[in-house]
Amino acid sequence: MLKQSHNNSFVFYTIIILALLNIASGNLFAQGILNFPVDTIIKDGYYNYRSLVKYDNDGFLHIVNSTQFDVQSNTREIYYRTNKTGTFVTTRISSNTIDDNYATIDFDKNGKVHIGWERKDGSNNFQLIYTNNRNTSSGFGDSVWITTGGSNKATPFMCVGKKDSLVHFVYYTFVNSVQDYAYYRNYNYFTGVLSQEYQLGPAEAGSENDCELIADTNGVVHITYVTNTPVSTSALKYFTFSNGTLTEFSTGIAGYAEYPEMCLNPLINKVYIIYRLSTDRRIYLISRNSNGTFTTPQAITPSGLGYPSYWRGIDVDESGRLFVTYQNSVAPSPKGFFLIYGSPGSSFSSPLLVWQDSVNYSGRGSSSVTAKGDFNIAVAFDPTALRNGNVVSDIFIKKGILVPVNISENTTYTDNYELYQNFPNPFNPVTLISFNLLHSGFVELSVFDVLGRKVASLVNGKLNSGRHTIKFDGSELNNGVYFYKIITQDYTSVKRMILLK
Repeated sequence: MLKQSHNNSFVFYTIIILALLNIASGNLFAQGILNFPVDTIIKDGYYNYRSLVKYDNDGFLHIVNSTQFDVQSNTREIYYRTNKTGTFVTTRISSNTIDDNYATIDFDKNGKVHIGWERKDGSNNFQLIYTNNRNTSSGFGDSVWITTGGSNKATPFMCVGKKDSLVHFVYYTFVNSVQDYAYYRNYNYFTGVLSQEYQLGPAEAGSENDCELIADTNGVVHITYVTNTPVSTSALKYFTFSNGTLTEFSTGIAGYAEYPEMCLNPLINKVYIIYRLSTDRRIYLISRNSNGTFTTPQAITPSGLGYPSYWRGIDVDESGRLFVTYQNSVAPSPKGFFLIYGSPGSSFSSPLLVWQDSVNYSGRGSSSVTAKGDFNIAVAFDPTALRNGNVVSDIFIKKGILVPVNISENTTYTDNYELYQNFPNPFNPVTLISFNLLHSGFVELSVFDVLGRKVASLVNGKLNSGRHTIKFDGSELNNGVYFYKIITQDYTSVKRMILLK
């Protein structure tokens, strides 16, 4: 009879939780999953990928991406989309039989849009090219070559100054069997004057996002890149450019660094840099102190996430909270697009599942996140699929206001009862459930499906006070949402988890 009462109680709480998660606004967040509605940006028969999303100062969204129309690389073009009219409107930036790729986007102090990317020149070398919409009533003006001749340029990134009329670029040279270098250059969009090329140092392009830069509100440009020469000595480099002078500051990261990403807390001009360490495949964070030194690296993802990869997927909201997206495609860790968030120097959330559809999509491409206000975010992502015999990629977006729960993954004893969030979550098929008991006594820990049916009994007996961890194996269960509930004489709690095989 007591057991039946517990089941009825759980069904009641389940109904309440599910009702909350389906509020029409779509702006509620549930532990373990980013419960925002999914908007389709583009879904067709082509390969739409490397999408980068950004909020402007008025709260509108802007997206740039590459689209490949055929197997030949010269069919790649650049597209721009914005929802300033209320719905997303698409503009084709390039239209030619030349290869265009790797687009980035930023805004000037008047809110005008600037786009930079790479294009092959007449000698079949990739060069940097750039456009903006400052002087046109609609669309974009003529493109400007930022680099010309000599050699291939690789994986460029662009930002726009917030106090002046300069656009800034960082990039690599890319020549086989020759020492390559990282470079910085700027362009004045008022005068049309290109600066000299500043050689930052020896470096090799190793992936799709090895260098970035950002301009702060004082007119200082911050530049980061990895050397990739080789991975054991792949150092994380950092420079500033101010009043025509380049200055290097040591990050303290001398090897195994890859995928650097950078953003800026605009309220205090504080630089945040994340990178992946190739040895343990965790994502780490450093930030620059006011005296120019960098903080000790902070691991912001746990181990065992597979091979988290990201495409310029980092931003900070107006409260200084950092958001990072990544994807994993390596089993047995959960596959999908994920989001983590937190404040530098303190706890970060467990990974939240942004999206995964293993039925209709076979792979995961890039993802990026943009933030504004307080917990107001948008995440763009582009999964891949086989459709009508062709490999395609679609672009989706999730946006809303994140309502946070306790993000601390507490690993110490407490002076109270507590049921912790399982880890990993989502899981495949094994996860750990921890709880803390203030007093010794009878404990019941059970797992239920969304209909309130008990599917597993994990604990049913007396336990001593203190912290306990129980392994749950869901190999016999179907994918989906499950709830685990603890009952003691003085304490009852329910949490949600996701099984994703």
